Amino acid sequence: MGHSTARAALIYQHASADRDRLITDAVSGVVEKGRKGVKTSQKKDRKHKGHAGGTGD
Repeated sequence: MGHSTARAALIYQHASADRDRLITDAVSGVVEKGRKGVKTSQKKDRKHKGHAGGTGD
């Protein structure tokens, strides 16, 4: 990783993992908030069209 010692590399690796966890938690919160904003009837009416845009139904 280019650090002067293995200890320094481990310190930065730990800090990076903590930061990744914070980012993941923040994104999960946004997703959950968005999912709660969708009404139940909208969830049932939604059709998955796939790559072809729903052709061939």
